[in-house]
Amino acid sequence: MRWLLGAAAAAAIAAVLLWIGLVPPRLEQPPRAELVISGVTVINPGVERLADRTLVVRDGRIAEVRPRLASDPAPVCADCFALPGLIDAHVHTPPRIALGNQRLFSLLHLAHGVTTVRDLGESEPSVGALASRLNSGAEVGPRMLRCGPVLDGEPPGWPMAETITTAEQATATVARLARDGVDCIKVYNEIGREAFEAVAGAAARHGLPLIGHVPHAVGLAGVSDFEAQHVTGIPYVSRPRPPIGWDFRSEDLSALLGAEIDAAVELAAARRVAFTPTLANHSLRLIASDPVRFRPTPASRWLPAYWRHAWNFVAPHPEGDMEIAVHLEARPTLYEIARRLHRRGVDVLAGTDTIMPWVVPGEALHLELAALAEAFGGAEPALAAATTVNGRHLAPGEIGVIEPGARADVLLLRSDPTRDLAALRDWSVLIADGRRYERALVDGWLERYQRHFHGPLYATVMGGVVSTVSRRFDNIHAR
Repeated sequence: MRWLLGAAAAAAIAAVLLWIGLVPPRLEQPPRAELVISGVTVINPGVERLADRTLVVRDGRIAEVRPRLASDPAPVCADCFALPGLIDAHVHTPPRIALGNQRLFSLLHLAHGVTTVRDLGESEPSVGALASRLNSGAEVGPRMLRCGPVLDGEPPGWPMAETITTAEQATATVARLARDGVDCIKVYNEIGREAFEAVAGAAARHGLPLIGHVPHAVGLAGVSDFEAQHVTGIPYVSRPRPPIGWDFRSEDLSALLGAEIDAAVELAAARRVAFTPTLANHSLRLIASDPVRFRPTPASRWLPAYWRHAWNFVAPHPEGDMEIAVHLEARPTLYEIARRLHRRGVDVLAGTDTIMPWVVPGEALHLELAALAEAFGGAEPALAAATTVNGRHLAPGEIGVIEPGARADVLLLRSDPTRDLAALRDWSVLIADGRRYERALVDGWLERYQRHFHGPLYATVMGGVVSTVSRRFDNIHAR
């Protein structure tokens, strides 16, 4: 009996040590402090540009934005530009089973100047706990807003969705989520009209924004005061819906005529529907289709190597030359839709849909801004999508702007991002929630995490687990 107890104790100790070895180290937050940042050009994209200003930060808020005084301290960096911290309006957070990746994703957002993210469909309750740690300053990373679980119909198109089929269910579920402290309510493709209308009414009563995919049973004409993800709803204003399980098909996008796009845009404007098109996400998943033809992005090196297999469980990607060609053919239409929405004055938000294949946290938002700049015809309106426009939708007056009373989320850049978006990659100092992060500190954290996630213990154990699951997954689908 003693040897059994000893063996059990030894196994328990080994399991604990293994767990400790797989979890990345906690990063030490810099404290909040009063900051005086002088001699900067403040850019609130699409709103104003203020030269030679001083920012005063107290208690995590911007206390003053004023002309520089002779008595102000020397500039943090000469001739710098101050931009509101970037906001990613559409992310998904990895589950706890992907050990350490919640911390890694949070750091990657911050390392790319992203100071607020919004989770649009959590896989498990740990996402709410992560948001609490981030928002209290207990964990390094951006502020996190969250919608809770996705609400869908039968059959659900999102595997972790809550299925809602009746108005009574819808009302009770929204009330429960409101008590849980969510910041928004998200619906999905297959929720029925009755349930959707009940969700919309309950969300309005609880003061929660309603966002998500335009449900196929409802259509673009049936939603209002809504934030549509991707370009859902637009291809099917006057055409039959896609098969069960589809948001939209690439061939349906490519078939749209200019007059049909304009009619959908006018309908969206009349119904007060905004869009988060996630243009970069559409392109990035082609890396999973053919990584030789479509090269992995630079920041993907920070992720554990097993993600290239794990993404197969998350979302499909075009397979074969024909599907790739159809996917590519839809790209100009996606950009044209974004361009016409922007030109009509419909709000276009910047979001990435991270956790989708090869959509790397933080970097993907930079790529989304480049895509939006191409669609809009300029860098400044693209920057507005990730700052002033996103802020207006997620937390008006709190984020997305540099003005007294707003959260102290500021990027200090050595060159003008409205002239060249590449300036975002070379930020000098980041202020998030009134905490000052030096570039060298964050770069050091990234290197530290890379050593952990690419070290022999983590790579062997976690890589082996994912490879085994991936082979079984492939075998099942091959039958």
